[in-house]
Amino acid sequence: MNSTGDSIATPLVRGMIAAALSLGTVIALVVVPALAAQVAGTRSSATALDAIIIALNVLVLGHGGGIVLSTGVIDGAVTLTPFGLLGLLLLISILGMRRVGRALQLVRDDGVLRLRALRDAGSALGAYAGVYAIGMAVLAGIGRSTDSSPVVTSAIVSGAMVAVLGGVLGILWSLRREATSTIPGVRVLELLPAPFGDVARSVLLALVGLLGVGMLLSVVMMVVSVPEQSSLFDALDPGIVGGIVLTLVQLALLPLLAVWALVVLLGGTVGVGTSSSISLDGSATGVMPALPLLGAFPGPGDFSAWLWLLLVVPAVPVVVGALRLVRDVEDLERRDRITAWIAYPVAVVVGVLLLAGLSTGGIGEGRLVHLGPQMSTLLLPLLGIVVVSTGLVVVALASPAVPWVRAQTAALRARVESAESAEGAESPRDSEFSDRSGRGEASGARADEGADGTANEVSSGDDRADDDRADGDRAGDDGDADEDAHADDDRAAGDDHAAGDDHGDHDPDSRPTGIDGGVSRPSGR
Repeated sequence: MNSTGDSIATPLVRGMIAAALSLGTVIALVVVPALAAQVAGTRSSATALDAIIIALNVLVLGHGGGIVLSTGVIDGAVTLTPFGLLGLLLLISILGMRRVGRALQLVRDDGVLRLRALRDAGSALGAYAGVYAIGMAVLAGIGRSTDSSPVVTSAIVSGAMVAVLGGVLGILWSLRREATSTIPGVRVLELLPAPFGDVARSVLLALVGLLGVGMLLSVVMMVVSVPEQSSLFDALDPGIVGGIVLTLVQLALLPLLAVWALVVLLGGTVGVGTSSSISLDGSATGVMPALPLLGAFPGPGDFSAWLWLLLVVPAVPVVVGALRLVRDVEDLERRDRITAWIAYPVAVVVGVLLLAGLSTGGIGEGRLVHLGPQMSTLLLPLLGIVVVSTGLVVVALASPAVPWVRAQTAALRARVESAESAEGAESPRDSEFSDRSGRGEASGARADEGADGTANEVSSGDDRADDDRADGDRAGDDGDADEDAHADDDRAAGDDHAAGDDHGDHDPDSRPTGIDGGVSRPSGR
């Protein structure tokens, strides 16, 4: 058989071989720690076969199936899935089908799917899922005992689901290829039609962020409750190997607690037994299994109302995913953008509800029969957080409302600055005018004072002038009398002189010059 996928037998055989390898890996993943614990457990009466049977029951439970216990301590169905183990099983399926996809060479050198690539990939995936599910049914049948019995139907269904989901992700991962100087690169999400590739990327970013928030809260609670967990661990006294196994069990349950913590942060309620629950309002916890990890749960009591502010924490990953989506689809057509804006919150809500639903279950028929999120309390706050966060991002970055507000704000700022500039330009003239007005008022005051002084001086001067005129009149009378006497004498002397001239014997036009007795005559005569 060739490796190019020309024969239908090649994808089928590769899928079956990959399923067998994956089954062998998952069996070793659970059987080896169980045998190690049996060998090291000196106080245990369990045999190696008992350890293998327990491991197979745990394997069925890890896929999401159910087992029925009748140990006297726990009686009834156990359906609580350890998310940590489920994640490892998914990773093994992903890696197995990734090798198959690369071997089938589904992508040509030009970055396009080759002829019959989808047919070959589907054939390999079908063979992988079929063999894997059948193998899980066989293992569930082998794992039956007097104390425990896996539910075969749930083992087949859960095994097929893990195989299909992991196989699809593995094939998609095999399509990815880095670009070189001669071969173009291939990105998995770019193979999806627009805008669903961008939506898938943003949803994945938001879900990973939400799980990270839940895990962070779980770790913080575990760190705070270290003394309580240490007390429970010492009470169990598992020994070295038993302690390792107990630690592995708690690691398998840690992602489950992270999902529960996320549900609480989203405003939902998590049940931890009959009449026991934890929410942002408070905690009502009763007697729980002696598992050290459960010591991180808060004690019974009411929480502060300020604790509801923690709803902002899970909104952050949703906002981050929405920001990425809006930026990725901003160059698309309006119809595609609206489709992406609607599909993103729907996909995030569905993803969170699936995680919360898978994290529910029960242990036996006692007070732990109902464990996990109460879905009726989660739906409304989850919708509010996701829809409001996405809507705010879309309104802020993609709607014309924000640019309009920015334009109005800029115009208002420009008018304010213009008014301030005009006021600043008028202020020097106003101050100069006020200075001049002050100086004018001061000058007017001084002028009024000067006018008053001048008037006083004029009145006193008039009084003195009147006295002087009176003295002058008296002096004038005396002077006039003397002048009249002198005038009479002058008239008399003048008459005598005129008479002397009439008797003179010389030319009337001649004038004495005083120079050698000569005369000067007028020119032109």
